[in-house]
Amino acid sequence: MLQPVNRLPSEIFSCITRCLLHKDHALDARSIIPLTHVCRYWRESITSVPANWTLISNSNKELTALSLERAKAAPLEVCLNTERGDLGFFHPPAPYAQNIGTLQVAGCAAIIEKLREAIPGFPQSTPNLRSMSLMMLGPDVGLDRSIDPFETLPSTLRRLALYEIPLYPSLLRLGSLTELTLDYDDGFDLHLDTLLDFLEENHLLDRATLTIRFREASLRSSRRRTPIESRLRFLSIDCRDVVDGQALISNVTLRRGAHLDITLTSADGRLNDILSGVSTTHFLNLCSPAFMEYRSYHRDIQLFGPNGGFSFGRPYNHGGDVPFSEFPLLPLTHVREFRFIHRTPERETTQRAHDPLVFHQSSFPALETLAVDCETCVSHLLSALFSNPSSPPSLKTLAFMDCFITGDFMEELTQYASRRKATTSAWLYKVVIVNSNGVFPTITSIRKLKEHVPVVDVKVGTVLPMDLI
Repeated sequence: MLQPVNRLPSEIFSCITRCLLHKDHALDARSIIPLTHVCRYWRESITSVPANWTLISNSNKELTALSLERAKAAPLEVCLNTERGDLGFFHPPAPYAQNIGTLQVAGCAAIIEKLREAIPGFPQSTPNLRSMSLMMLGPDVGLDRSIDPFETLPSTLRRLALYEIPLYPSLLRLGSLTELTLDYDDGFDLHLDTLLDFLEENHLLDRATLTIRFREASLRSSRRRTPIESRLRFLSIDCRDVVDGQALISNVTLRRGAHLDITLTSADGRLNDILSGVSTTHFLNLCSPAFMEYRSYHRDIQLFGPNGGFSFGRPYNHGGDVPFSEFPLLPLTHVREFRFIHRTPERETTQRAHDPLVFHQSSFPALETLAVDCETCVSHLLSALFSNPSSPPSLKTLAFMDCFITGDFMEELTQYASRRKATTSAWLYKVVIVNSNGVFPTITSIRKLKEHVPVVDVKVGTVLPMDLI
């Protein structure tokens, strides 16, 4: 007790414990067991808080029993894997089954039957269930699609995630969901209109993540004349197939202020391919985005504004960058801040000096802040800007974050600022340089630049100024 750390209140130890579980994405309490062996004070501080022991899995029989005992009446988060452990020992007593708030089950063949063996009377025995995730890890051998195994699910259920699990009638009748995840890469065997009816009728649904590949082409042809008016605040669609993605996007109109996220995992697909079949009405709620971010790999485009948001992404191993020529399809005329981020993966060492120009000022007539985060020389990215210093006239701030800044580039930037200073309608207010990983310019070059424009030369470890966040 003489150690300074042991003068901390027990609540602090409990908070540290929960942070550790969250950081490790733990499925049970095994990672905090060593903390209880340090001393009596640590043990009492950690074991006396039921919330520290609510993570339950079927990987260890003794730990499961211990956690159920220490969790008392706290809501439980149960994670079961039918392939990595016996479910026979799980069988929680009725009081504990009633405390299950989150349930995740993964496995192959007869996954639902094994779940009902582990939790007798499921789902009636879990009246406080709020989140359920069921994942089929292989072919759906053993699932009888003609028999609904759920009967009725509790009205407390708010989050539902299904991975290759059929959408049984009892699931389609749910009206209490706020978050829905559907992943059917092996084939979705319901008609698109059935899914649209569910999205339209579920008035509480706030977020939906859809990864759907229709088993037959006829299933994705909607018989509706107009898209549904969705109340979703966030819609994420993973386009494993461009045509399937178009069918989902074009038949759901988002409300004002909502966000549409598209991930394209088709190697031969393009952003144009998806948007070409989508009505412009889908972007009416995003008619004036104020912020745009473009990354050269993985998450490519993000647009945000007071009326909603849009993002388009492509995993690194499914094709290259999104060409800038596709940007005009998006509403860019009101963008006030544009960020370009280029971070090359370690395995890719090719020089991108011959890539198409990224910044075209004609696409951003209202631009006020241009921020560049690039590990290679940025001269070729901004050559279109430097060649016409009076355009765009609204540009006030240039920011360079962790960039490779050469002496030649600083000379170009100084000349640009000088010519812009001579143009009264296109005054440049500020240049910000934030480098912790890139090459920082010399003091002499910064002083020359300061003769024409104020320069914020932020040193290593300093965060970006708040007006650029």
